Amino acid sequence: MSSGDQPQPDGRKPESTGTRPVSKGRSRKTRTFVSVDIGTAENRIPNRTWFEKVRQWAKTGGKGLAVSLLVHAIALLILGLFVLQARQRNDVDTLILTWSEPGVLVQPATSKSRRTVSTPVDVASIAGSIPAEENSSPNPGTDVTPGPLGVVPVGVGGALAGRNQRMRSASLEQLGGSSDSERAIKAGLGWLARHQTSDGHWELHQGYPDAGRSYVKTDTGATALALLAFLGHGDTHIAGEHQQVVEKGLKWLRTIQDPVTGDLHDQRQEQGRNAAFYAHSMATIVLCEALAMTHDDQLRPTAEMAVKYLIDSQHPDMGGWKYRPLTQRVMSGDISVTAWALMALHSARIAEISVPPEEFQRCSGFLDRVQEQGGARYKYEPNEPESRVTAARTAIGLLCRQWLGWPKTHPPLVDGVRFLMEDHNRPQWSAGRRNVVEWYYVSQVVHNMGGDDWKLWSTAILDAVVRNQVSAGSSKPGQDVRGSWSPRPEGEGEEYADKAGRLYLTAMCVLILETPYRHRPIYEE
Repeated sequence: MSSGDQPQPDGRKPESTGTRPVSKGRSRKTRTFVSVDIGTAENRIPNRTWFEKVRQWAKTGGKGLAVSLLVHAIALLILGLFVLQARQRNDVDTLILTWSEPGVLVQPATSKSRRTVSTPVDVASIAGSIPAEENSSPNPGTDVTPGPLGVVPVGVGGALAGRNQRMRSASLEQLGGSSDSERAIKAGLGWLARHQTSDGHWELHQGYPDAGRSYVKTDTGATALALLAFLGHGDTHIAGEHQQVVEKGLKWLRTIQDPVTGDLHDQRQEQGRNAAFYAHSMATIVLCEALAMTHDDQLRPTAEMAVKYLIDSQHPDMGGWKYRPLTQRVMSGDISVTAWALMALHSARIAEISVPPEEFQRCSGFLDRVQEQGGARYKYEPNEPESRVTAARTAIGLLCRQWLGWPKTHPPLVDGVRFLMEDHNRPQWSAGRRNVVEWYYVSQVVHNMGGDDWKLWSTAILDAVVRNQVSAGSSKPGQDVRGSWSPRPEGEGEEYADKAGRLYLTAMCVLILETPYRHRPIYEE
């Protein structure tokens, strides 16, 4: 465009004068040119240059095509970025955080090696380094500053020594149990033994009154819960009143393990439902405890593979566990699954299976993210408000802290235990109040602390659980309830007994009653 064609301040284009002066220093000659109307010249100039043809095309239809090309180019660029990002992440599966609808299956992810951390994790710096769009689950504004104490897991020597029948009988009253609680435990184990299937497993969803709902089906979970109860009382596949029951159950667990990944969940085609990692963690504890109690090295390969699968499934930065392997930064764990997984790693230590120290450092980082009030209270997930704190979640968090090395006098621990011992948290077996999940964890936390709190709690919990055991009923198959606990009336929502059913509730009640000797108190001198 010539200088004479520049727009005027009012935006109008000047009329052509037909001539223009040449620049200074050149001849003062003038040059004549013709203003051509391309639209009218189309028929008069058959041999137009390609440039003139392009100008004509641009005026008539080029603008629309140019816009179309631009839009498509942007779309292809965005698609390319998604593909590149997916290749870099190595895992593009969607995380299912809640129960899938019945019949909706999720294909299991393949086993992958995970990045390990060779130095202690600075949780605060990790949170700050993750882009906002990828940090949607963990809330950087929630307590992410690690506590003042280093992560030094407690010693595990003699942790299961109290299960010895001779020691248990000699000091039952001193430990916090009673003859009534022992009778209730034996009756509960009898009911569990009668409902073992012929191949050695148990089922949550059928076989007895008030069974769990069909979508909570996990034979691994049911089998692990039952075996934990037997092992907690000192029965193993080598010795004990229920030796054959435990032997058959362990054999079944070993047969269903994935030979590649080590996964023990029997419903692997439904990976992502929230039973998956509960079931695997519980089964891992079973294998490690049986190995530690008997030193039967035939169990070691299965136990080691199960532990490795847990380590591979932990969030590589945040340190928690959820319902499937946490291989993406945008995933986040919850305190409930994390507690069972962490207990499995501690059980591995009891069985002399090596666990890298950084796994426990990551666990501590996760707890920092779900803590409130400096670690005296706990909620379910990192991105939740403080209003989501409950006694059950607080007990879970405090037990994890105890296993990770918090001393007995650490102020947040003392404050948290004081909260758990408040009158409104006293165990009460009634509609909307019963919560065996809360009682299971509070019992362990307070048992570790010992003293007057444990005496007060053990008296209250034994009374609530023992009095509500079913002592009579039909002995017919499918109707036998003697020695079990009924999920009716329905307890608190956190308890989940109305969905998981009678076997789940019975196993949890037995484990609660076994607290006095199931694990040696952490702070016992």
